[in-house]
Amino acid sequence: MESSHVVPLELLPEKMCWLILAQKAFIGRNQVSCENLEHIGKEIAKKCGGLPLAARTLGGLLQNKRGIDEWQNVLNSVIWKSGFGKEIFSPLSLSYYDLPSPIRRCLSYCAIFPNSYTINRDELIQHWMAQGYLNADDNNVRRELKGKEYFEYLTTRSFFQDFQKDAHGNIISCKMHDLVHEYVQFLTEDRFVTEELVGNLTLDLSSRKVRHLRLVIRNCKSSPLCIYGIEKLRSLVVASDDKTSGDAFHDLISRSKLLRLLEFDSFHLRPEEIVLGMDNLIHLRYLSLISCSGLENLPEAVCELISLLSLNLRDCLNLHKLAVGIGKLINLRCLSIKDCPRLTYYPKGISNLASLESLSGIKVRIDQSDGDQLSIGDLENLDLLGGNLSVELIGDSIDWNEAKRAKLHMKIHLKRMDIWICSGDLKEDEVLQALNLPSNFPVVLFDYRRWFNSNDACIKRLTIKEKIRVSLYVQKAALQFIDAAVGKPGRSTSAESSEDPTD
Repeated sequence: MESSHVVPLELLPEKMCWLILAQKAFIGRNQVSCENLEHIGKEIAKKCGGLPLAARTLGGLLQNKRGIDEWQNVLNSVIWKSGFGKEIFSPLSLSYYDLPSPIRRCLSYCAIFPNSYTINRDELIQHWMAQGYLNADDNNVRRELKGKEYFEYLTTRSFFQDFQKDAHGNIISCKMHDLVHEYVQFLTEDRFVTEELVGNLTLDLSSRKVRHLRLVIRNCKSSPLCIYGIEKLRSLVVASDDKTSGDAFHDLISRSKLLRLLEFDSFHLRPEEIVLGMDNLIHLRYLSLISCSGLENLPEAVCELISLLSLNLRDCLNLHKLAVGIGKLINLRCLSIKDCPRLTYYPKGISNLASLESLSGIKVRIDQSDGDQLSIGDLENLDLLGGNLSVELIGDSIDWNEAKRAKLHMKIHLKRMDIWICSGDLKEDEVLQALNLPSNFPVVLFDYRRWFNSNDACIKRLTIKEKIRVSLYVQKAALQFIDAAVGKPGRSTSAESSEDPTD
């Protein structure tokens, strides 16, 4: 780049590698133990070749090895002497092959993500579950909890980094170091494949043992894809940054009958395009339609996928209605409808999803229980719900019997509940009393009147992040967007900007 000043990045000295390694390896040890292991540890640090990732990875490996003999085994491992995985791959191999077999398989699966990809923790666990990696021997251990244990284990071994956390310190997402990602791809190169198709819609995979395929499609409008060797696929992830038509994937999906996981990311998919070929997917456990802008109504045909464990509709901005027959998905454990601002119809069939453990962002009536839409009392049998539950209350009054029927005090797996109040006629203390939540249960109430200078009862939910100072213009623009959504005359906004208020 013809810079006038270049700083050459040197390898770390052995002393620095030792300090990085020791910082991880000596966590939870007393001084005597550290002194006994220091000599061997410094010899191991020499194997890092001046690479900080190697030092950190080896430190995570040694953290669980308590005795001198175990440290000596690491020092004398044959991996150092073999030609396998030169330089950085040698310490990674030591740590990888030291993992329990089930966790090793979960780490290898991360090869399906592209380099520098932000991995959502909960969605990763759902991927593992869809592949059957979390089938617990102990029936009392929920598979999601086992997945979190595996994730934490890999975190302590430094296979993940760049963590994003919520306000309570819980990990939301992470990334993999590029060399760690390169390593898992090296281990799984025949089974996990990423292909980019630009213009040319033909791909031959018949000579490879591909089981998990990520396709990146560009410049594909309606011509069908012609891909050979996909009959044994277990995972298919298709991403596009164009308005690619779903017609192109009919043959692809219909021939992938063994799929456990199917994900479309950022497609302009219409409901009729989504269901093309899906009647063959009897083994499908995970269906994701992230950011599918053409999706307005969830097709009823999706409700025939009775093996489905996870349904992810995150960021479908034009989604208005869930399928009436969603109650048929009796095995469903996770329903993600986060950031779907136009979604207003939540069918009563959700009350039949007794296996549901994760439900993000729903609207329920608190004033009545009719035969059509979901009410607060319909949560009665969803006793496995865990994590954080966000509920928006619809109605201008409280049906106390309906609120009592929800039995929220029985939801022992819930960690927190966010309650959004839309009507000025609902009082916070009465809402809490009607819902009969335990006194020590963490509840956060959001009253729209505190955010907006408006008495509208039909305010649509907006994503409001904590600790964000809302300027006067943003407030007016948001109200204008709300008025447009409910069909009311728009308010005037500042003449200083002609930008789209939805921005």
